[in-house]
Amino acid sequence: MTIPNNSNQYLPGNIAIPSALEIQSITNANPMVVTATLDMVTQSNSYIVGQLVRLFVPYSYGMWQANGLVGQILAVDGLVFTLAIDSINFDVFSIPSPDLQGPASFSPAGSRNLQYSNNTNSLGFQSLNDRGN
Repeated sequence: MTIPNNSNQYLPGNIAIPSALEIQSITNANPMVVTATLDMVTQSNSYIVGQLVRLFVPYSYGMWQANGLVGQILAVDGLVFTLAIDSINFDVFSIPSPDLQGPASFSPAGSRNLQYSNNTNSLGFQSLNDRGN
């Protein structure tokens, strides 16, 4: 049996929701400021203002009160994110050595990040670099 040349056509990649970014530091402030490390897969940041993110902060990192919180991104400056979370009274964030519980990170949260916009004909908070994350 001969398989036609077009039987396995190339399909262009889809824009993907950003993956989790590893946290390097978190301030005790209102609003909270989070500094992330560079995403080694895409070598870029595709998070944008207005997006909701969920924090994952293992207990050994100190700022356990932030674990599981969801906050809206208020500002983005490179890999520095201002989140609508009051962390003034939280414990101080510090990276433990050795890190036995995995890295602290944040990632997109909630269906709001997947809402279709009739104005732009796209999903609002998808990767801007079209390489997937």
